[in-house]
Amino acid sequence: MKNCKHDRCRMIRGALGFAVLLCGISVRALETLPLLPDGASKTLLESRNPIYCETEGRVPVDYAQALKVYAHPDLLVNVQAAYSEHVLKEGAPEFSIQQTAEKKFHYVNRKKERTDISEIFRRETSDTTFDIILYSSGKRFFGNYQAVIHVQLLDCGDAGVGYVASVYAYPENAVSRFFSRHLGLVEKYFNKKTGHLTEMITVISRSLCEQAAVAQDEPEERGSQTS
Repeated sequence: MKNCKHDRCRMIRGALGFAVLLCGISVRALETLPLLPDGASKTLLESRNPIYCETEGRVPVDYAQALKVYAHPDLLVNVQAAYSEHVLKEGAPEFSIQQTAEKKFHYVNRKKERTDISEIFRRETSDTTFDIILYSSGKRFFGNYQAVIHVQLLDCGDAGVGYVASVYAYPENAVSRFFSRHLGLVEKYFNKKTGHLTEMITVISRSLCEQAAVAQDEPEERGSQTS
């Protein structure tokens, strides 16, 4: 059973890699810093030499539909609902995102570890790209940390929506930073979490776009029935 699970993961990664080739995305660091306002997120990138991880892929959905989904005021609330629906098919969700103030959220995972999230940036940056930047802070087995997560959506035409996600993570504990640089323990943790981000973006984006398309079609169907 375990080998089957690993085989499935390799198949998913292989399929995503092939999708990236179809879309024509090349591995690249996103231009995150110019989009950041003054504050903790900008300081992290400018002067903290953070751990850097990235992932990318493609989702077979319409770009215009994806824009409506990701520009929605309740994006993270909708993401939580889609995440819960997906995870409930296999078990209980690991966490539940709660809104604490405008553009501020938090969640507590199964290990009782809290993560605070702030939406820093979310809008179209060109005719074919849409960027979302989140700043998070919390505590894990290696101590307190800060992170900036930057996701860019890219219009790939008939190939769907491509995405590139960059994660900049900074362990605040000096010992953790030492082990991160020399043994890669903390870096492996963030690389693993960034890998999880690939599956979440793919599954949740597809789910939310499908729901939005159904909701858009329903009024049209009712209108045709009454006419």
